[in-house]
Amino acid sequence: MNPRISFALALLATTVVLSALCPADDDGNFCTSKGYLAYELREGITPGVKGHLLRLVRFGPKHRIHLAGELVLPDFEVHTMTCNEDGIRIAGYGTVLTGDPPLTTCTVPIAEFQTRQSVTECTDDPTKKHDWRKEGPEPPNLAQWARSESFPLDSIDAEHKYQLVFSRSSKKVEENSWEVRYKTELVQISAGGNISQRFLVYQNRILAATCGD
Repeated sequence: MNPRISFALALLATTVVLSALCPADDDGNFCTSKGYLAYELREGITPGVKGHLLRLVRFGPKHRIHLAGELVLPDFEVHTMTCNEDGIRIAGYGTVLTGDPPLTTCTVPIAEFQTRQSVTECTDDPTKKHDWRKEGPEPPNLAQWARSESFPLDSIDAEHKYQLVFSRSSKKVEENSWEVRYKTELVQISAGGNISQRFLVYQNRILAATCGD
């Protein structure tokens, strides 16, 4: 894929400088299982993030929506991410000075978010290559590459529904540049269809510029 739109990341609290850059690595990949959402953010892509973080958000009748913890991962671009009731499996490729990077795979038990600050069960395998034809498609994204307006989440809460809601807005600032704002919320919806809680999962502001050939 060779997109003609490239993105220059900018801190929300500072002046944004327009820059036409090559497409960068992404972040904001996520997976979900009954009652929780797991997603990753990377330094240099999402403002305010230090390192490569894996965040866990729980939702349900007991504690509603809340951040249950975050762990530090090795730095790599995520290619697969799956969740089940016991934990999360996340894998991808990092950066090396020469040659091809190894496939880094991390297995994260849910209980580890309460006992550790970083992920310890990670392995590097230089012989493995990601093959989406065998391993399935890339994980869904809740950041700049979100591809829908909402994403339903499974819960044991019989009185509410939960879903991710994605919003994107843009305005032209110069002839060939736009300010683009992204926001993702996890919302709790009552039986009557009203939103009873909003939880901010992701927010970012960038300048986008058209690239030449």
